[in-house]
Amino acid sequence: MKDTAILVIDMLEDFLSGALKCERAAKTLPLAKEFLTRARAAGLPVIFCCDAHRKGIDGELPLWGEHAMAGTKGAEIEGELGPEAGDFTVYKRRYSAFFHTELDILLRELGIKRVILFGIQAHICVQHTAADAYFYGYEVYVVPELTEAFTEEKKEGALAYMREMYAAKDFPARAEFPA
Repeated sequence: MKDTAILVIDMLEDFLSGALKCERAAKTLPLAKEFLTRARAAGLPVIFCCDAHRKGIDGELPLWGEHAMAGTKGAEIEGELGPEAGDFTVYKRRYSAFFHTELDILLRELGIKRVILFGIQAHICVQHTAADAYFYGYEVYVVPELTEAFTEEKKEGALAYMREMYAAKDFPARAEFPA
């Protein structure tokens, strides 16, 4: 799986304890930390894909209000998860981590063919990132135990949609990373 990268979507302070708090996601932190530790030990690149909005102009703000504003504590990655030396961070201003970011070129330069995604919100940023990953030709995996939404219905609906429309496969949080 050396051609595999981990994409951590919006595991940020504002989504875990701030403006758009998702208590369901906060409960995943211990397992997410364990998962990332194992991924790093297996030599897989970890890429944090993070909202970093600009005050007053970003298109998401009228829908969701101010959240994950660039340069604020709310836009910081949850400290338990990283980043650590060797990890990457890609900043985004829309739902998809691919839309007008450096993610695709970074993945290609790393020789990545498959991505394993997890994070917040399953039906928004995770799903849109999965869509673009699929459209760019990456094999898509999602970690269901580490992917959350405001409700179980939204989470399960998004997972089902990604499986059906993007051929996304489940990657269990405690699965071994093949060599």
